Amino acid sequence: MLKKRTVLYILLALGILLSGSGVWLLFTSTQVKRHVTIPEEKPVIAEELDFIMRGQFDYLFIYEDGYVLVAEEKGLRMPTKENPPTRIWKTGQIQQDELNALLDYLKLSSLDNLDVYYQFSGKPLDPIPGVPEGGFTMGDMKFTISVDSGSLEKTVSAFGYLTPDKGETYPDMPYPLNDIYKKLKQIADSTKEIAREKI
Repeated sequence: MLKKRTVLYILLALGILLSGSGVWLLFTSTQVKRHVTIPEEKPVIAEELDFIMRGQFDYLFIYEDGYVLVAEEKGLRMPTKENPPTRIWKTGQIQQDELNALLDYLKLSSLDNLDVYYQFSGKPLDPIPGVPEGGFTMGDMKFTISVDSGSLEKTVSAFGYLTPDKGETYPDMPYPLNDIYKKLKQIADSTKEIAREKI
């Protein structure tokens, strides 16, 4: 049990290191500046999804004028010649009333009352004949939401929660994180790819 936790903490630290370097690269790559418009102002909503074991890190930024910027980094763990590390850029636009409704929802939700970090304690493994009982399973996805708009300035992260539907929802995350995740997923899914680069 102790060995499993040590490995988990090492993977988590590696994921944080990789995602931190990924965010830095988002704003410094000269290739990016040729293809993608990155506003100078801070986004009012930012989301980061880290899938540590698959080596994928997704970023969503929503700006005050409704401009949406998405960066998906894939192939960062055990890359191959056929699947090299790649960053896919997507953009979109949401209407001002849609953005205002989303910001109002975030301000009225209990997001501001949440702690900064949550970690799933794990789901007990089903017993297998001939194997001693014990152990648990958890996911490798880390969800981080940051909001900086008016009276709401908050960042919350949740790690290790399981999904029953291949990433559509994470119902065990503390309320209202799953609802926020679903709303932001809809926005990210509505964006269109505009550039792709090797990283």
